[in-house]
Amino acid sequence: MSSTHTWILFDIDATLVDHDEAFRAGTAALHRESGAQAALADFTSRWSAAHRRNFDRFLAGELTHEEQRRARVRETFGDTLTDAEAERLFGVYIDAYEKAWVLFGDTLPCLDALAGYRLSVISNGQSAQQRAKLARLGIADRFAHVTISEDCGAAKPDPRIFLHACERCGIEPAAAVYVGDHYDLDAEGARRAGLTGVWLDRARTASLRHVGPMIHSLTELPALLAKLSRG
Repeated sequence: MSSTHTWILFDIDATLVDHDEAFRAGTAALHRESGAQAALADFTSRWSAAHRRNFDRFLAGELTHEEQRRARVRETFGDTLTDAEAERLFGVYIDAYEKAWVLFGDTLPCLDALAGYRLSVISNGQSAQQRAKLARLGIADRFAHVTISEDCGAAKPDPRIFLHACERCGIEPAAAVYVGDHYDLDAEGARRAGLTGVWLDRARTASLRHVGPMIHSLTELPALLAKLSRG
């Protein structure tokens, strides 16, 4: 087991992949194709709230992935929808969402610059979808291991998912750096599990309560890792 930072582990959504842009594309398509009467901004707010509530229930094991899909639609459009109607509407959203997957501009330069490290992924979500993102965007082979919450039965910030990923990599938590866009979920979750948690604060929302290390772009990560290696 190594005691130095030899492994860099990444979140996927809003870290490597521009999830927000894909979410906006899917939401706009759903708004348009459903004939919703609400303005797009109001519809987006309602759909986003339904997404957060029901996806969190999926991560907690309260709903299957299919159940949370239908729950999101019914919460937005009404409880009287049949399963088939709910699935049809969700299909409009997910088709546009998946077609809009794109890497951030700093993702590939960062991964290229980390050629001397072993790389891995820890992500909350459905295993098939998260793995499909990496494959379709051409970066799946960059990572030695991919750990998804659906596969291991624990979701960030639960320490178990971080420890499970480290075990798969054959390292102690202290040998790993984890990079993610959520301060509490990713950076603090990783730190509580014994990893070095790095917050990717793309929107520059840091306040006095947030402690480093933090970066604002993945282009800053190689320099931060060099600084960490010097103690």
